[in-house]
Amino acid sequence: MVYHPFSITKCFSRCFALLMGGCIAVGFLTPSAMALVKMDAQAVDAALVYGMKNQKLGLSSILGDNWIEGENGALLNVYSPFMMLATKAAKAGFSSNPSKSDLLKARKRFGREVAFYSDVKNRQQVKFAVSLYGDRPSFAKDYSARIVGFGRGKELDIVPAKANLDEVADPVTGGQSGSAYEAVNGYYFNFADLENLDEFTLVLTSPSGPPVQFRMKNAKLY
Repeated sequence: MVYHPFSITKCFSRCFALLMGGCIAVGFLTPSAMALVKMDAQAVDAALVYGMKNQKLGLSSILGDNWIEGENGALLNVYSPFMMLATKAAKAGFSSNPSKSDLLKARKRFGREVAFYSDVKNRQQVKFAVSLYGDRPSFAKDYSARIVGFGRGKELDIVPAKANLDEVADPVTGGQSGSAYEAVNGYYFNFADLENLDEFTLVLTSPSGPPVQFRMKNAKLY
């Protein structure tokens, strides 16, 4: 069972930590219509606790709705700032029933990230990691990405702030029929550009391959 720091309907964007019987319990404040978690010192603690409590589960379970399967074998993992920190904590080897001292150890272990995400003035980003299949080693570097969405009463077309392209794909050893290579591209979008979108589509296009699309509702992401 996945321990969730947020309600099923994703109506909460801020959190606080309470010490109860020596263990950390997570509560919530400030209901919001948007889902991507806006990081601050309290959300940092929730991300660390979430990662520690779910460390025995696989990545797909930890990511939840941030793990999205597309057509033709394509796969999208959405790493919000919350999830970037949570997945680090899940690999740190702390107690899966964290106490206050465990949380303090985690904050020290990831001091740089904690300081960055606790400061609401920092310009944070959301990473979209896309696994793709192609017919040659260099196919992935031809893909470009954009996000098309609706929010604040208007249509938006957003380009990534940066991209990490897999220039030499790995040979496929099995599974995806008709494709010889597999690659992973990373596209980073500014959090501030995405947090107020209601629905959006990540669109990848290439002159040498078919377009790839992933449709998402912000209310299901975290």
